[in-house]
Amino acid sequence: MTRPPAPRNVIDRAVAFFAPRAAMRRRAARMMLEVLDARRSFDAVSGGRLRSDWPRIARDADGAVADSLEALRNNVRHLARNSGMVSGPLKRIANNVVGTGIRPQARVRADGPYDNDDPQNAITQDTADRFNFHAEKLWRIWSRQSDSAMLLDFYEQQALAFRSMFGDGEALVICRSSANKRRVLPLCLENVEIDRLCTPPAERSNPRVRNGIEFDAEGAPARYFILRRHPGSAIVTGRDLADYEAIDAFSPTGARQVLHLYDMLRPSQSRGYTPFAAALKDIQDLDRYREAEVVAARIAACLAAFVKSPADYAMYSGLSSNDTSKKIREFEPGMIEYLSPGEEVSVFSSNRPNNALEAFTRHMMMSAANAVDIPYEVFANDWAGLNYSNARTVLLQAYLAFRVYQNYMIKHLCVPVWENVMAEAVMAGLIEAPGFDRRREDYLRAAWIPPGWQWVDPVKEAADKELEVDNLFETLSDICAAKGKDFEETVEARAVELKKIRDLEKKYGVTLGKAAKPDAPGEKKEKEDDDDDATA
Repeated sequence: MTRPPAPRNVIDRAVAFFAPRAAMRRRAARMMLEVLDARRSFDAVSGGRLRSDWPRIARDADGAVADSLEALRNNVRHLARNSGMVSGPLKRIANNVVGTGIRPQARVRADGPYDNDDPQNAITQDTADRFNFHAEKLWRIWSRQSDSAMLLDFYEQQALAFRSMFGDGEALVICRSSANKRRVLPLCLENVEIDRLCTPPAERSNPRVRNGIEFDAEGAPARYFILRRHPGSAIVTGRDLADYEAIDAFSPTGARQVLHLYDMLRPSQSRGYTPFAAALKDIQDLDRYREAEVVAARIAACLAAFVKSPADYAMYSGLSSNDTSKKIREFEPGMIEYLSPGEEVSVFSSNRPNNALEAFTRHMMMSAANAVDIPYEVFANDWAGLNYSNARTVLLQAYLAFRVYQNYMIKHLCVPVWENVMAEAVMAGLIEAPGFDRRREDYLRAAWIPPGWQWVDPVKEAADKELEVDNLFETLSDICAAKGKDFEETVEARAVELKKIRDLEKKYGVTLGKAAKPDAPGEKKEKEDDDDDATA
């Protein structure tokens, strides 16, 4: 659609009167600008009355969110304390991502033909098995005392770190060294509230310090400035450098000391913000709307009827000295009351609860669920009307998001902690690892097993998994890992069970069940021969 020519203003008419040529140049320039505006590729940036409030200034990743991080965290924490629309999804997502813990299994393997050229640093099968056994044994002990305050185990610290990362937008875990002699290793972990990560006043003029983090010349984090106490504490002033602790990102040996967890959405982004940020407005509006509906329903439930009186009666009835009428203020079952002359009863018809409340709530919750990339049914815990196929489709979509978070937690929290623990254990002589300094990566191999998810329909899904294994689409290790189990431990435990069952059957001369007693090699052939002899 062609825009109408812009009207000539007072200046244009004055210029046209005194300098017609200049007026023509002004007119041509204005027409050229209109042509350029009309050639914009996107309607969203065309301006106009409806889109004039959109931001037009480009800001870097930190500048765009730095002023809002604290307010976002406080708002989410407030809703997590007071609204099930935030506390519920936050707990459900954490339970699915971390659950009872993402657990490691040492996977050091013996050298193959191309793994090692130095016989003195060779990893034999016995060396690998010995290291795996002692590494997992030491980890089980250390994980129970991983917390610097000795209050949580490592898997509870995992859950706390993830809830902080998802709710606050970022989490901070610091590797400390404890002097407590009861620990198997001095290494321990401290979960630090992200509010304590901030720039000291003395470092605000330093161009390499942003949002409490000092970066080196290559843009990598070098130091973190941590307030010794939470800024909300009355003890902290936050004005002196002595109130801060500067912690190097890496130790002199190269071990990572500060684990800063956040979802990086833009290059050079140094701080994270909560996924709930895009949902806060809808959640807050819905929370207040539901509160207003509850208040309206309570008011409507209290009103039963109105008594209408003529204007003259209403004016003078209260002045009568011999008025013996009694006003009706409440109703009870079976009661009969007589009205004064001229009064009539109008029964109150309530339109509460609002019939559109459920649909409106669902619509707003769907918007919030999209903001955190979780299906509505999981976000709202609403499974009404779903059959097996629908529920499975929803869960598969949710599992995809959960696996992304699990992978992040493994790479950025679990693996660095495992490497620090194993390296310190080898240096302390608690685990034998010949040539560890040269074969570090080989000795630090480990698999991390996230918590498993239950099947929607065990019979159907077990049959599907069996078909996939038979056609080599999946392995038994993959199926066990999907259920949060380790294949080797599962098979070994099953072998022990079968041996125990066979021993008990021989001892008591009984059969404990067909499924518990698979045919041994050659047993099936002998059974077939016996059947043939019986038939003959």
